[in-house]
Amino acid sequence: MNLLHEYLKNPRVRKVLSSKPGNKGFSLVELVVVIAVLAILSAVAIPNFISVQSKAQISAVKNGLVNGIKECVVAYLDDPENIPEFAEINAFNGDYTGYAIEPLAEDQEGCFEAEGIHAAGVLPTFAITYDQATGEIVKECDGADEEGANEYLTCIEPQGEGNNQWTW
Repeated sequence: MNLLHEYLKNPRVRKVLSSKPGNKGFSLVELVVVIAVLAILSAVAIPNFISVQSKAQISAVKNGLVNGIKECVVAYLDDPENIPEFAEINAFNGDYTGYAIEPLAEDQEGCFEAEGIHAAGVLPTFAITYDQATGEIVKECDGADEEGANEYLTCIEPQGEGNNQWTW
């Protein structure tokens, strides 16, 4: 019995034994409030996160198109006798999540024209063309005038009368 009395005299044991059941933990109301706050925060954060992903995909494919044309011009200037093939350009063969970079025309010779096509067709298609004779680069953006397609402000509206081509 002495051992039991010694055990019961311990302050920590007394505290545990004197506490009432149900004094610890959170009430149902507190838990519901926390869940409601988390739901509101996630409802605000998720659309913003999706927007950031789309903007990143768009920026990546635009940079890939520009870098591919630069790489093509440098390869051509390095050896003007041989126009580089589209498949030889490393920037065009990169991994652009959601987008694919392809030649602008199926029977295209060389690598001076390319387009970035969104796999799901939701985001705009971007095209770039380099004119070897003048050195002019033309950037085009298709699908920006469709409902909601330009919500990421990636395409510039046509300027001037009679011009209906979007650019980027």
